Amino acid sequence: MLSLLFGIGVACYWGFLRMSVLSFQEQYQLFLTDTEYFQERMSVPGGLADYIGEFLTQFYFVPVLGACILALLSVALQVMVWLLARRNGANSAYYPLSFIPSLMLWAYMGDENVLLSFNVALLLALAIMLFYHQVSGNEGFPRYMLRKVAFILTVPLIYWLIGPCVLMVVAYVAFYELSKHRSLGSLAFGTIGVVYAVAVVLLCARSLQYPLFNLFVSINYYRYPVYQPGMQTAIEAVATLLPLLLPLLPAVQKTVRVALVSIAVLAVGGWWVIGHSFDPLKYNLIEYDFLVRTRQWGKIIEKAERQQPTRPFDVSCVNLALAMEGQLSDRLFDFFQNGAEGLFPSFQRDMTSPLPPCETFYWLGMVNDAERYAFEAQEAIPNHRKSGRLTRRIIECNIINGHHEVAMKYLRMLERTVFYRKWAKEQKAIIKAGKVNEDPVYGRLRSFRQKKQDFLFSDTEMDQMLGLLFVQNYDNRMAFEYLMCYELLQRDLERFNAYYPLGKYAKFNRIPTAYQQALVMQWTQQHGSFEGMPWSIEPATCNMLTQFVNLYMKNQNDPSLSAPPFGNTFWSYMLVSQEGKERQGKQQMKEIY
Repeated sequence: MLSLLFGIGVACYWGFLRMSVLSFQEQYQLFLTDTEYFQERMSVPGGLADYIGEFLTQFYFVPVLGACILALLSVALQVMVWLLARRNGANSAYYPLSFIPSLMLWAYMGDENVLLSFNVALLLALAIMLFYHQVSGNEGFPRYMLRKVAFILTVPLIYWLIGPCVLMVVAYVAFYELSKHRSLGSLAFGTIGVVYAVAVVLLCARSLQYPLFNLFVSINYYRYPVYQPGMQTAIEAVATLLPLLLPLLPAVQKTVRVALVSIAVLAVGGWWVIGHSFDPLKYNLIEYDFLVRTRQWGKIIEKAERQQPTRPFDVSCVNLALAMEGQLSDRLFDFFQNGAEGLFPSFQRDMTSPLPPCETFYWLGMVNDAERYAFEAQEAIPNHRKSGRLTRRIIECNIINGHHEVAMKYLRMLERTVFYRKWAKEQKAIIKAGKVNEDPVYGRLRSFRQKKQDFLFSDTEMDQMLGLLFVQNYDNRMAFEYLMCYELLQRDLERFNAYYPLGKYAKFNRIPTAYQQALVMQWTQQHGSFEGMPWSIEPATCNMLTQFVNLYMKNQNDPSLSAPPFGNTFWSYMLVSQEGKERQGKQQMKEIY
């Protein structure tokens, strides 16, 4: 019952609280169901564990399946540890202590770069330990020696299948034989086994083009090959030694009381450790990325309403969601803005930073730039894997651009997957039938994309890029909204005024709120009243500006100027925010001189 409850808790945690993490893990690998892919994985130490880990990770595409898989693996680890402990004579009162390795692994997986292959390697190592118990018995000397020789001979095979976790197996067998026989022969056998395992790794280092560090700690247990957290070694040590240490604990009479105390301590301690193992800022980013990937625009806005985003990655996701929901120009300043970075974060060569601008470029119709960012993100994956999500985006961009040969090459690759196969076949059918223009997404974005063949993209002049995009197709209202919001976030009212007349082609029913606030602010700086304004400014906007100015003239540091409702205005962004104050001060100094 305790194992069952533990499994249910693990499944609920990953399936409800950390669903986005499962998507994050799945999107940075592409498991192919062909022999060539299997051979590629098996060509390095730990290949079998890596292959099984990637096979299971692909099911994270359906978060419920991913949560169930993690629950089963966590329970399997706990059960195997306990079976080993029972084989060594552990008292049943200490059953709750067998959860320690599983809890440690759960906490360790708070690092999003821990790969499932480590979990699989642990289970395979424990399974080999159990098998060793199964074949060992009270046989005579010849069979006893034969078993030891056979084990020594299989160490290289075990290393090639599960990787450095072979050291767990060798260490466990050495300690087990020493505790069982307590002889010099057992000590010699253990020493020879450990030395031989190290020699096997050193021999592989001479023939494989991998650093010695990776061959000893892992090639595919962690996404970043050059770094290995100490928690991995701690888990390996505990999983190896705990089954040998539990039998040494004293026998108890009141087993129920001891078990309940152990459960309480593990539950409280485990919850505290797991809760502090997950970086909330990092997982906030992962959740935003998941919601963008699944196009849950409403949930992105709701999430931002609960907690204001502050980093360019998060802010850009919120602004994209507002644009997709048709709310960007009205609600731009309802949320924290950090300049133009909140629309187009600066490009960085890693696997996550390019994702928000890639999505923004795609939906704007800047298809070439979306493809470039997707390609750069895929090539930046530290362990050099491919990405199902990014490969799919590259295919979509090539279909829109009419590069069907390139798209078909990638589609043939996705046909060798489980969860992308159906989509790949659908895209091939669209291409072969010549119905790309009839597709509601492809056809729309194809009409939006830049038509000029000789065109130089400049990410430092995004307003000009957006202006050219809108002028060539006035149906692309999202491009106009991004253009105007870009100028507002840059606090460039001169260019805002220059581009504003293009709004007549955007077919707004009314002047959006953010534009009204910018227009009325400029008018009052040059006129003494609101009379004679050439725009249809709502009375509520004029009244709010009057109140804002009164407060601002009395005290520029009044906290109410930064709090809603005044804080959710262009005026607050322009005058009250730190960058706005600096810009205003420079303008005043310029006027003085």
